[in-house]
Amino acid sequence: MFYKHSKWFWVALLGFLIFLTFGAYFKVLRAEFVYDDFGFIVNNKAIQSFVPFSKFFTDPNIFTGAQDNLGGKNWRPISSLAFAIEYRFFGPNPFGFHFASILLHLLDIVLVYFLINKLTNRAGVALTVSSLWALHPVLTEAVSWIANQSSLIFFGFFLLAILALLKKQFWISYSFFGLSLLSKETALGGIFVIAVVFFIFLKEHWKKFAPFIGLSLIYLLARYEIIGSMGDHVLRGSFWQNLLLAPVVFIKYITLSIWPVNLLLDYSNFPLPASIIDIRVMLGILFFVSLALLACLGWKKHLNNFSLGLVWFVAFLLPVLQVVPFQDIVGERFLYAPLVGFFMAVVLGFNKLIDYVKSKFNFNLAATGKIIFGLVLIMFFVLTLNRNNDWLNSENLWNSVIKIDSRNKRALQNLSAFYLQRGDADNIVEFSKKLLEIDPENKAGRLHLAVGEILSGNYKEAETELLDLIEKYPDFKEAQNNLIVLYQQLGRQGSFVETTASAPAVEGNIVNSGIAGKAVLLGGGPYEYEASLEIFKSNNLSTPFISVRTHSDGTFQVPLRPDFYILKPMDPDGPVAPVRSNYSFVIGGNQWLQVKIEYTINE
Repeated sequence: MFYKHSKWFWVALLGFLIFLTFGAYFKVLRAEFVYDDFGFIVNNKAIQSFVPFSKFFTDPNIFTGAQDNLGGKNWRPISSLAFAIEYRFFGPNPFGFHFASILLHLLDIVLVYFLINKLTNRAGVALTVSSLWALHPVLTEAVSWIANQSSLIFFGFFLLAILALLKKQFWISYSFFGLSLLSKETALGGIFVIAVVFFIFLKEHWKKFAPFIGLSLIYLLARYEIIGSMGDHVLRGSFWQNLLLAPVVFIKYITLSIWPVNLLLDYSNFPLPASIIDIRVMLGILFFVSLALLACLGWKKHLNNFSLGLVWFVAFLLPVLQVVPFQDIVGERFLYAPLVGFFMAVVLGFNKLIDYVKSKFNFNLAATGKIIFGLVLIMFFVLTLNRNNDWLNSENLWNSVIKIDSRNKRALQNLSAFYLQRGDADNIVEFSKKLLEIDPENKAGRLHLAVGEILSGNYKEAETELLDLIEKYPDFKEAQNNLIVLYQQLGRQGSFVETTASAPAVEGNIVNSGIAGKAVLLGGGPYEYEASLEIFKSNNLSTPFISVRTHSDGTFQVPLRPDFYILKPMDPDGPVAPVRSNYSFVIGGNQWLQVKIEYTINE
């Protein structure tokens, strides 16, 4: 299928591939920050300085910005340092980060080409594998999403480690493998690739393999010591479902490798297997066994690079196959490294098939192979170009998820949050309601809906939603703050507030604000009973902040400092009962509220 040409011919084609790949990704240079980019970069104060430098290697919160954004811990010192360097040059400008990501991907393409060429001594095979890998649409998650730049970094170091290993530059290889581990934990899968490289090419130096194992163990111990765990483990469903998830995820990655359409950022609604007779479970096991048998057959037939490709594909998938369940069920970015092995096996296998057909049937499939390769490459380019439209901003990204998974809660919540920032009331309400249809008690969805109703002028609906949220979640400050904004906007606290009076400012610790009210009978009859009133701070509904009793005529006065309060009338002596179980109100500085608490006569 491939013919000999001068070295410069292949260099020129490699240059054209780099140009083509840049063309598929160039629009990302004008893309915004999306999703985790805000936590990892924009709001991550730790990467905005290099002081103290030791924090990049000792603080588990730096990479995800957990100290500022309540995110999960992760130990990726080199990738964290890379973010800090980029922030020093570009500040909070997404262009610079996207430029760095595209540049890293282009450098990885060159390294993949040189590695495959070194392994096979066939420039045509190297260029074909590099082209299919470079333009594969599933790689956009790693390249176009800044937060996943670690995938590009760790893989670049790993490729350098293998290149150095093949040249028997062992200490350089150890160093690059160590840097790869410190860039992203999925580099651990590379230990199996290195073992196979020793088995095929470096049998006489097999003792040199031990330091790679040592580095992996040291990395695992250090990671555990710093983070306190090996990762964010999440059990889903029953133990049996978790056990069966690995082959299902494996077949999903194979599907994405072969048919990269309907790509998703979020696979949280990925259906779990119910039993071993689930077709996905059976196919996953079948494919895994088949690949193992093909790898063994390859070694037996001296097709070592074909077998290496299969091992490469599976090895880099092992850490993300949910054998030990973790947060993301499926992540397209996890295919960044495995796909090199996948295409190496596919191209070498197809090339062997062409040779077999030619020798057995005297029929040359080379032209057919080139046509297939050209069509696949064009398809990949178009799909990648179109997929990068989704990464331009949060609206495009989450809408792309909704088009495929209309019940994705994360997408609906993030879309409503996006429109909240834009002040787009109609879309806030639309997507919040869609979210609440799926998850009626979603706090963020209910809050976004309330804000959308405020912006739409539906104040009563907004007040009802916010008051209910505050009653159910007393510590929900966002709901309290939005209710304050609503009341300030309306110039009222609620139907129970008759007037708002501003008291003259005073100095010192004198409380010059509060409520002055009266208990009344519904319908206007005379109120002749003493009632007990308990007032709570909104963040503590278990213990009253203050308890008071009304006078015989129903009047009361309570000085209160500015804050958010909830008043609960208790059942008084006599044949009366409170109309409402609680009243929420906000006290402003030097502000007195004149309120009425209504009671009804029991039948």
